[in-house]
Amino acid sequence: MCRKNFIYMILALTLINIPGCGSGGGQISNAINLPTDKLLTLYCENIGVYPETCVLDDPDNPYRLVSITEDNKFTLSTDAPSAKSRFYLWATVLATSPSGENQFFVADALHALYTDGRSENSRTQAMKAYRSVLDNFKSSLTYWKADWLTGTPTYAVPLKDFTGMRLYDPRGDSLLTLFPNSISNATTSAEQSQFDGLHQLAVWGYSYNPAQNPLTKHGTLN
Repeated sequence: MCRKNFIYMILALTLINIPGCGSGGGQISNAINLPTDKLLTLYCENIGVYPETCVLDDPDNPYRLVSITEDNKFTLSTDAPSAKSRFYLWATVLATSPSGENQFFVADALHALYTDGRSENSRTQAMKAYRSVLDNFKSSLTYWKADWLTGTPTYAVPLKDFTGMRLYDPRGDSLLTLFPNSISNATTSAEQSQFDGLHQLAVWGYSYNPAQNPLTKHGTLN
């Protein structure tokens, strides 16, 4: 078996019941090939961007027959071996369960895929996905564990502010700027990329205040 672009993983997953595939009720252990390469072929123009659901028909999507739920999505994401795999996972759950959290993590996976391989398709789709968070799910939250506190309680994080931060200064998450002309470690280029991020947000009709907010520590977006 050629394993150049795929990693062969045995996962205990709940698959959609396919007629003729065994006598059980769909609860089986199976094997799927999860992609580890760094290029993205677009099955349709807006794949991974709400309200498009074409990822469910994409033959390159290894998760299209996997039952992904709100309960297991983060576990599956942690187990995914690459940014490309995470993209397909989050795009699949977004298509079946639209939310700002699912849309943000589609954008996050695409942004990481662009950082890894400089794929123009992943950059373009990441921009679309980030904008979709703002246009369609601006009031959405995600929840993080406060690991430094006893009992690891969760706290809410506004995804609109995370989106503003990613466009303004993605380096904090070790991601490349999505504006190619600004890719550099030079201070001048870093400052240019931040200006580009603020400009892009303004073009979309939003403003971002990069000053640290004592509650979110990620600035605020309006």
